[in-house]
Amino acid sequence: MKRAVVNAVVLTMNDRMDCFEKGYVRMRGGEITEVASMEEWKPDGEEECTDAAGMWMLPGFVNTHTHTPMTLLRGYADDLPLHAWLTEHIFPAEARLITPEHVRLASRFAFAEMIRTGTTCFNDMYFFSRVIAEEAKRAGIRAVLNDSLIDFPAPGFGTVDEGLALAEELIRAWAGDPLIHPSVCAHSPYTCSKETLLKAKRLADRYGTLFQIHLSETRQETETVKKQTGFLPGEYLHRIGVLDGNLIAAHGVWLTPGEVRLFAGSGAAIGHCPKSNLKLASGVADTASWLRAGVTVGLGTDGTASNNSLDMVEEMRFAALLPKGVCHDPEAMPARDALRMATIEGARAVGLGDRIGSLEPGKRADLLLIRSEAVNMQPVYDRYSAIVYAMNSGNIVSSMAEGEWLMQDRELIRIDEKETLNDLMERFGAKAGVLR
Repeated sequence: MKRAVVNAVVLTMNDRMDCFEKGYVRMRGGEITEVASMEEWKPDGEEECTDAAGMWMLPGFVNTHTHTPMTLLRGYADDLPLHAWLTEHIFPAEARLITPEHVRLASRFAFAEMIRTGTTCFNDMYFFSRVIAEEAKRAGIRAVLNDSLIDFPAPGFGTVDEGLALAEELIRAWAGDPLIHPSVCAHSPYTCSKETLLKAKRLADRYGTLFQIHLSETRQETETVKKQTGFLPGEYLHRIGVLDGNLIAAHGVWLTPGEVRLFAGSGAAIGHCPKSNLKLASGVADTASWLRAGVTVGLGTDGTASNNSLDMVEEMRFAALLPKGVCHDPEAMPARDALRMATIEGARAVGLGDRIGSLEPGKRADLLLIRSEAVNMQPVYDRYSAIVYAMNSGNIVSSMAEGEWLMQDRELIRIDEKETLNDLMERFGAKAGVLR
């Protein structure tokens, strides 16, 4: 399929931060073939052409850390510290609630929210990832994912070896797929033994996939890992040989300057989740120092049980504002850096920087169209500032992944939103009390 989007302000988010005041993006079979000014436009009668006059075009958002099916637990056990929330409420609820059928419905529900708020690619660690992958493929959204390995029975597997077998099965099943990118996931250093972490990393290395883990989310976690291993979490991963350029660690709130240097030197990335960290009182990550050290940092929403939304527009705003307040420095996190974390840096963090995250020939066509002529965004003195500080997700009117429309004029293309919402309400709207 040949497509083109024309007459838009094109914010490429490439390394030069090129911008075309009136430009176009041309694509064939999901690959971007041209990005240029309309002065260079030559019509092709065989392509589907979308006129985006009055709109801004930019790469789709990359959510670098989430737990998709936790839409079923949105608002459950709110206002609790992380370890009590997780061990006393979330883990038991998941044991009762998480089934393939429920994961399928919850994933479809989550994808509707993601697409409406600008996400075209998400990085997930949860359970029954086979089902999540199937639903992502149907929805047309790009996914990096696998089951989360953990040292006790979990939904979908009883032992670590069973979990590893499921992870390898998913990797093989989706090898070469243009949208589904299997990874290998280990929950954390405090829920996974050294043996589990090394087995998981060997599997990731064998297939050349991303390896993902929760790390240094809370002070309690860092103290627990230090007591168990003799090292801080980042030091521990480095010591056992799993900290490298194919790893993304979610959160990183309590990383020390020495650990940050280890991340920068190894090429490992961090998925920063500012709203979830605030809500669970985990702390405020020093992202400004991470960027100064040269660490690749992407943005993530975490799951809706700890956020409670999947809105990357909100995440960008928090990511830009928090460092200013903590550092007492309005220049600590410029708007364009926050937008880069949501696009190209997020793509690099999940190992897809050569495929998505910027609008350039040779990359895949994952993009957004934003209606800037709106009362909440005008007047515009700086487009990056307008996107990060003024925009809301309702300003996003259309999006595509792999050259296929996910949403046009605020209408979802491949998900029946009303039917999905009705199914969820029928099954859970009146039954939320069973979790309490």
